[in-house]
This record gives sequence, structure tokens and C-alpha cells, in this order.
Amino acid sequence: MGQGRVLIVFPASLYGGRWAAGPRVKPELVSMFTVLRRHGVAASVLDLENVVGNPAAADREAFLHNAEARLAEHPADLVVISCSSSLQYSAAVAVATIVRRLHPRATIAVAGFHVSARPEDFRYDDAPFDLVIRGDPEMALVEAARSVDVGVAELLPQRVIEGILLEHSSRNAPEYAPYPYTTSGLPLLSVYLSRGCPYPRAACQLRPGAPGWRAFDPETVVGILGEMTALRPQHVEILDPSFGLDPGWRRAVLERVAADDSDRKTSLVVTLRTEGLTREDLDAVYRARVSVRFDIDTLSSRLLTRTGAVPSPAKHVDRSLDLLEYANAKGIAGEIILVFNQPGETLETAAETLQRLRELVARLPNASLRLHASSWAYYPYGDVEADIGASQRRYGTRILHPEWWREGIPSQRAATAVVASAELTEREPGDESYWRPQFERIARDLVAKLTADARRGLRSHEWEGALATGVPHGFWVEPRWH
Repeated sequence: MGQGRVLIVFPASLYGGRWAAGPRVKPELVSMFTVLRRHGVAASVLDLENVVGNPAAADREAFLHNAEARLAEHPADLVVISCSSSLQYSAAVAVATIVRRLHPRATIAVAGFHVSARPEDFRYDDAPFDLVIRGDPEMALVEAARSVDVGVAELLPQRVIEGILLEHSSRNAPEYAPYPYTTSGLPLLSVYLSRGCPYPRAACQLRPGAPGWRAFDPETVVGILGEMTALRPQHVEILDPSFGLDPGWRRAVLERVAADDSDRKTSLVVTLRTEGLTREDLDAVYRARVSVRFDIDTLSSRLLTRTGAVPSPAKHVDRSLDLLEYANAKGIAGEIILVFNQPGETLETAAETLQRLRELVARLPNASLRLHASSWAYYPYGDVEADIGASQRRYGTRILHPEWWREGIPSQRAATAVVASAELTEREPGDESYWRPQFERIARDLVAKLTADARRGLRSHEWEGALATGVPHGFWVEPRWH
């Protein structure tokens, strides 16, 4: 028994097309590669999305042929397939089948969010997977690499194992420069600085029921971001579903980023939700020259009341709008992200969100934020009852393709084929006509108000917001929210 050769494979997406296209450098692969390397395990990486591409419908056979040729060039004792989301499921199965044929003695492991949410999808008669890893995969892979029987032909029974929680210390901080697909000057590098969602949303968890939020300490975060920006990407995107549970951590990170600015050319992007967010946070965001994606979801108090997503829906919506106006007065660059046709949505709740947006845009003399909206797409997060049954009983929601990742059909159309509520039964699944045209008009109205800096994706000077709103230096004199 000895340490074997390790190959990490990103399988691409057979049916996702452009909708599934990810960045050249995938942070989940960087983390696995880094941790293995720092524990003395040499690993190589084969990202089939990069080297072959997500195939169009007419190109799937050619994709599989090319994938097989690439895999044949990488013999390994342990092959780790990343099924980061449901979009990669069909390709993960196809790639594992190819690996089993090419390298029959290899141990094949699979890890990723879809594995954590639906481990049973990888357990069936003649399944090619030996290890199905739920949760954090890194340390489990270190152990697997150290214990693999090199050159042993006998296949072991399939095992589903719980990943070992990754310690968020400088020892395990992702290292981007040695990663095989990293080059200087890329359009985008992305990173996770924490795991575990700050909010009770299944979609935000690494795995349902996992322990709570944990993050790299602020000094380590600044080191990670500094190494990334040294590679001169146009943007560094922090992918955490919301930027920090602990307000002290969030502000400490932003203060260090601001202090370490040194005429930074790279744009930093974070996602923020308004729960727990304050104007002081937005002040820190401005000083750090960070762009923000405001994850708003909806501005309908009726929908929030129906779903119970927040304790005080009307106050939540008012507070969200107040923070958006404040961010605009500060000149913070970024986007306001909304999701329509989510479970419980009706014509009335969509109209309420649209009306609040109209009112917001009408109040703004100029703008630093853009609007972006999409239709809700179904992904598995927990058990089937939590994912599908509850919304079906409560709202009459119909998800037409509850296992679309196994059906061999175009992913985007299948995942968004949703009737959000009984009130929308007469409409086609995934219909956007009741909200999209109006939303696009509102978005165009906001674009017309963008400052010159905002049009280039930069923060606007505070004095622009101050002059436009009558607010000294972009601040409201007496904050209404604390």
C-alpha cells in the first residue's frame, strides 16, 4: 500500500451549454489541489470544460470521444471527479464510466454539492464510483490518496463517507499561482472565504445539516486576496453566498482590504444580503473599493409573508430599499439581483416587486447600481420533501422535472420549468411574460441614470451622490436603521 497518483477531473456539463459555463479557474478544484499538495500529495488536474468545452446537442458524441482521449493521457490510482452542481451530474457519470474502462484499477471518488445533496444518485448497480464523499472533500481525499492500493486490481465495495471539516487556517488557504489553469491577466478569479450559510437557506449550505459558518481569519483573507490580485485578473469574485455572518469579521476584512489597497487595479466583488447589513458596512465597502451584488430576491412583502422567509416582511423590504438608496448615494458599484417565479410567486407578488423597483428608480437622481433578474431554477438541496413537497402543499408549486439532471434534456429549460403557485396554473411553466418585459424597461431606466464611472464598473465619487441627493458626503444625517 502506498501513495498513488491523483487526478482531479472537472467533467464539464453534457446538457448545460453556456448556462453551465464556469470560470477557467474553479475555486473548488483549487481548494482540493492546494490541500492535497500541502499534505504532500502530488495531484494533476484535468478540466474538461476548459480543454474540450461544454458540448452543444450535436457535439456530445464528439465531446465524449475527446474526453476519453484526454483521460487516456492521465493514468492515475485515484481519480477525483468534481460534481460541483447538478449541471455536472450526467457528465460526471459519463466520465467515471470512461475512467473505469481506461483505468480499471483506479479508485474513483466523486465529491461536490450535488453529491452532498443527493448521494443516492451515485449509488446504483454497476456504478463506477468507489468513494462518494459528502461535505468537505479535501481531507478525505488526502486520506484516500495515502491509503490507495497502488496497482491492486480488486475493486472494493462502494463507500459513502462523510468529509472531514476543513480547518479554515492559513495552512489550508487556497493557492492560485501553482494551479495548472491559472495564468496572469485572466478576466476572473473566484474564491470562497467561508463555508456554511449565515442564513437559514438550504441553497447556501455546503451540505444540508452541516455545521455553521466558518471562515479564514481576516489576515489570512487579505493574504489570499493579495496573492490573487498579484496575478492581475480583471475581477476577483468572492463567491460566499453572503459576505460574512460575523459583522466584526466582515468589517475587519474590509478595513484590511482598504488599508492594503495600494492602487489596486483588480475589481473585488462580494455578495451581500440585507439581513444584518448596516450603513456602516456600506461605508466600509466604499472605502475598500469593493463592488457588490445585492442578493435581494424579492421586494414583495406579500411573498415574504407567504413564505415566512423573514420575520417582519414589510420592514425587511423597506430596510432593503433604504440600504440600496444609501449604497447608491455612496456611489458603490454593483448589481441588484432579483429572482422571479420562485415558489409562492403570484401575479400580485411579482407586480409588487416591480412597483417597488419603479419607485426606487424614480427616486434616484443618478445611479451606481444596475438591475439583474432571473427565473427561479430548481436545484436539489435537501431531501425531496423539503425541496419539492413542502412548496407543492403550501403554494401549489409544480416542478415539472424533479430530476432534470438525470433526464438528458437541456438543463436551463428543464430547471426553470416551474409553475410557482396555484395562481399561475394557467401559465406555461417558467413563463416570464408576466414580469420580464416590465423588468427590462425598469432596468433600462436605471441604466440611463448611471454615472460615467458606474458604466465602467467603478465606484462613483461620493460627491456625486452627495450633490444628487442633498446628502453630505453620501450620508443620511440621521440614520433610520441601526
